[in-house]
Amino acid sequence: MKKPQKLPTVLGGVFFLGALPAAALFGGSQERGSAREQEADPAEVGQGATADEARLYAGDRDMASEPPQWRAIAAHERATRGPRQPIPFSHAFHVTDMQIDCMYCHTGTERADSGIIPSMEVCMGCHRVAGTGLPPIEDLRAYDARGEAVEWEWVYKLPEFVQFSHQAHLRNGLECQACHGPVEEMHRVYQWAPLTMGWCLDCHRGDPEEGDVATDHLLARAHAEAAAEAGAPAHPVGRQAHSLYPLNIDTDYGQTRAPTDCAACHY
Repeated sequence: MKKPQKLPTVLGGVFFLGALPAAALFGGSQERGSAREQEADPAEVGQGATADEARLYAGDRDMASEPPQWRAIAAHERATRGPRQPIPFSHAFHVTDMQIDCMYCHTGTERADSGIIPSMEVCMGCHRVAGTGLPPIEDLRAYDARGEAVEWEWVYKLPEFVQFSHQAHLRNGLECQACHGPVEEMHRVYQWAPLTMGWCLDCHRGDPEEGDVATDHLLARAHAEAAAEAGAPAHPVGRQAHSLYPLNIDTDYGQTRAPTDCAACHY
């Protein structure tokens, strides 16, 4: 399997933010085109505005002359793939335009069994300042003021009997795009991969120099840590996986293999 291109680093995102004009960061003050009759001009949308007002403004109008934030909002609303989120959030804008790394928002995923949805604290780390006057950001701040979490629509759904360790895959060199696709191009995230057992096994059984890695010892460790936190004995599959491959196995590409036994993913 060909390794996907690495996404930009968070450091680039931080310095890029500082290089943008204030209007590009905070919205509201940059000159915009005139609004159609009975539509709210974004310059007039101030504190307390909602994401629905942004959707009303975007409509089907030509957004080519609008600031990038408004184009991103419109692109999210006009996308035909993936669930419509309660607050318009464009991954393409954040990853490509703002150069923000995946792990900046999804921090902790590299140490977790499952993917991590960013907490409100992560979002507000930037948006206590950035995005002032943009309706979706004011909506986000309203959630924060009420002490509520945004109920994001889940995109990648696995059956309860299937486990996918993000820790095992990320620590062995896979990029996010290998399973999530070109997120940096998605204004609305959709399920890019079929997530069938055959699709997973194609990668696990593929070219050893490109994609085969041993993960059972990481799965065993994840089982043990989860059991310890819950105050329960380790699941038998954890001990089984631990016995299949030693903890000191060499995980360099081309010298190991990904597990294909049932217990590696079904427990």
